[in-house]
Amino acid sequence: MTYRTEERTPLRLTALVWGSDDAGHMFMETVQTLDISPMGARLKMLQHPVRVGGILGIQNGDKQGRFEVVWVGEPGTEREGQFGVRCIQIGRETKKSILYIDDQDFELDRRRGLLEAFGYNVYTAASAQEAFDLLNVVQVDMVMLDQPFPGVNDVTFVDQIKRTKPDAKILVVTTFPSQIVERVLEMSDGCIHKGENQNKLIAEIEQLIGPGHTLKWPITRTLQRYKIVVPVIVRVTRSGISVHLNGTSTDMSEGGIGVELTSGELTAGEIISVEFNLPTAPHPMKVYGMVRHRKMEQYGIQFVDISGEQRQAIGDLCDVLVPMDVPH
Repeated sequence: MTYRTEERTPLRLTALVWGSDDAGHMFMETVQTLDISPMGARLKMLQHPVRVGGILGIQNGDKQGRFEVVWVGEPGTEREGQFGVRCIQIGRETKKSILYIDDQDFELDRRRGLLEAFGYNVYTAASAQEAFDLLNVVQVDMVMLDQPFPGVNDVTFVDQIKRTKPDAKILVVTTFPSQIVERVLEMSDGCIHKGENQNKLIAEIEQLIGPGHTLKWPITRTLQRYKIVVPVIVRVTRSGISVHLNGTSTDMSEGGIGVELTSGELTAGEIISVEFNLPTAPHPMKVYGMVRHRKMEQYGIQFVDISGEQRQAIGDLCDVLVPMDVPH
């Protein structure tokens, strides 16, 4: 017997589901949830067949996500017509980086562990030389600096940090606030006493540079192709005359589209318009592009004029697709 790792709550909601079949043909349908959990749901009323492992886009209200089909009800059973999904987080996780400079090793170790626990990438330096050796080779979002710092001119030290990493925030941490030079405070973005509790320190850091890590979703797709097959109309102007050609898309990305024509030909370098419909777009799309290459009856088109709304519509559709092997 298997056990669920989370409780499901019976709840009937209407949701919009979209995806593609193995041939790349798109579908979009309205379904209903039977029950939900923090990371998944059981749904019914999907007319298009889906398979375990398939990826779907699901939207309820203004919230949408990317889900994997984990089971499909078998015909003749009580779960016929139902399927289960779980939310999958696909994206590029980026961590904020901090350089902590302190001449005391135990302080470096203690605060490094705290910052890493809150998701930050942490570098440490026990001397000015170590600090600049690191600053010259790594990117950091913040420099945490113990003040006063022994053996250096604090004003010059902070000034050099700002010159080396002008975009990095500087947070002064100190046990002796009365000994900090006023000019250092003016050049810094914040100051906190070392005796403050960890929650205040983390709150100060998050106010300056944000949380330690964030999920960039959806994944960047501009150099990936996705199999999307929809009818297209290609228009090109030659000698002042608009020529109308019909075809089908073979693949698509936010940067371009592959087209197979059923009649006529295109020439590399021609500027054309491509018209097509996507289930994730509220209106028919017309995008201008340049013919980049040809292989038999297939053409590679690079978009040269695409609106943010059109790019988002293509991106929303690509969220539920597996990229093809060859970059656009």
